[in-house]
Amino acid sequence: MAIESSVRVKTPSQTRFLQVPAERIATAGAPEFRLVAACCRWPPSQSRDGVVRAAAAAVTDWPAFLGQVNRQRVAGLVHSALSAAGVDVPSAMARRISADAQLIARQNLLLAAETVRLHRLFEDANISVLALKGAALAQLAYGSLVTKHARDIDFLVPPDCAEAAIALLEREDYALASPAQSLSVAQRRALVRYGREVELAHRGNGIRLELQWRITDNPCLLKGVDARSKAQDVRLFDGALVRTLAPSDLFAALCVHGAVHAWTRMKWLADLNALMETSRADVEILYRHAQAIGAGRCAGQALLLCRDLFDFRMPASIAAEIGEDRKIGKLASIALAAMTAPRPRTDPARGLMKIARNYRDEFLLGEGWDHFFAQCRNIAVGPADVIGWPLPRGLHFLYPLLRLPLLLWRRGNAALRPGRDVRR
Repeated sequence: MAIESSVRVKTPSQTRFLQVPAERIATAGAPEFRLVAACCRWPPSQSRDGVVRAAAAAVTDWPAFLGQVNRQRVAGLVHSALSAAGVDVPSAMARRISADAQLIARQNLLLAAETVRLHRLFEDANISVLALKGAALAQLAYGSLVTKHARDIDFLVPPDCAEAAIALLEREDYALASPAQSLSVAQRRALVRYGREVELAHRGNGIRLELQWRITDNPCLLKGVDARSKAQDVRLFDGALVRTLAPSDLFAALCVHGAVHAWTRMKWLADLNALMETSRADVEILYRHAQAIGAGRCAGQALLLCRDLFDFRMPASIAAEIGEDRKIGKLASIALAAMTAPRPRTDPARGLMKIARNYRDEFLLGEGWDHFFAQCRNIAVGPADVIGWPLPRGLHFLYPLLRLPLLLWRRGNAALRPGRDVRR
């Protein structure tokens, strides 16, 4: 069945939207990319097997396909789909994908156990905590902990508990890794005020953990969603429970997370698609809720991409509404370009012009002057500036003036010291 999608087409007199088959959009990626997308459809079915076999027949460069699998971080999904469809993959590629899938499964079980352990510690310390993405999302979306790729553990705590949460993790042998490896009391307070997260790494087993006190930099994108929002329990194993965002808030948060990163990795979109398919939630309710809390365009972009890449079926009324919004169409085009680009948009070594375009694109994600001015504030003051150049509270008005010189200075340092992480 041909899926309809909105694509901008320039005419001599105007720019308008035309309805074209999604297959034409899919040709924006190479055959290897399209096979990866076919493997990420959910749930498994004979229909999906047929799509996978058809996509595989067009692939001639299997090393490039392996590169796409690694680039999109979906080895677990790809291994499962190729096996189910009986696709004959060159043995060297098959062994590599199988090994990567097994590694994902082992890593996920380790991360899940640690998520449960730390979740209990936070609760015992009377710190409100939610487990974002990771094991909780894997269980909700796939009914399994072993398929979804996970790099780290994500926890959300209230801003007023952030410093206590960091201290708790440090007592559990976690060390600060980013945006700095050590922070004074004043720097921690400034980071909580101007930033939204820290990354820590366990000194023994190397597990990475992102501790967040805000889900997104722009508070207008997820109004009212925080660690004390309504939550749902997720059973991981042997009666072990963790709490994550309630279904509607979780949907909106996943859409915003992907949109802020322009869906540069397919795994985020695949997880969202699987969550909607598995839960069989009312898409219109989810979309209206996202609109109500400022994430409507992010949700529209995600739904459009899920439809075009994974054949997700949304209500005709929502599809028509999204198709009429030119900015959502532009966001979908931006995401498709980012997803098929050779280098991920999250690569910290990207040039200044590309960083500037990222900032520009983020203005499209929300609506209204509140979102616009909040985005301007995010650009004007960066956590790296506050940490690297701590000023007395009364001089914080200088940070917007120092923003560009400090950014240039950091990138110059990075050029002289390859491998150094460069933060906004």
